[in-house]
Amino acid sequence: MKPKNKVFVAKSAFLAFIDRANPKHTQAVAYFNYLASEKYQLYTGYNTILETYKIVSDDISQALARDFLRAINLGAINVIFPTEADLKAAIKALTSSNSRDLTLNDAQMEVLAYRNNIQQIFTFNYLPSLFGLTPFSLPI
Repeated sequence: MKPKNKVFVAKSAFLAFIDRANPKHTQAVAYFNYLASEKYQLYTGYNTILETYKIVSDDISQALARDFLRAINLGAINVIFPTEADLKAAIKALTSSNSRDLTLNDAQMEVLAYRNNIQQIFTFNYLPSLFGLTPFSLPI
């Protein structure tokens, strides 16, 4: 039996999937369909859920934001909660990085993925690679 593939889902992937007006919406739908059909294990971070909920609630609608939370609650996406050690590792990564694009939330996401042996991140945003992680892409 082959090992299951793991993918960490970033905020940009959720936002593109939820918002039909997002230019990446069609691509996000195709990615999520592929991940489901290939039985990938999906993970996300607690902070990613909070950020996504806030953006959807503020910019689109509270009802859609609640639907997002229902989907997370009832779906098969595993939520990873950061520990104090994870936060300290993210702060260290951020403060020692030369990248001006790296945010604390992105560093936290990469730490969580790395510490949980998740090698790919499903994102539409540029993400400096801190631990050799790669963006998820569909096979050609």
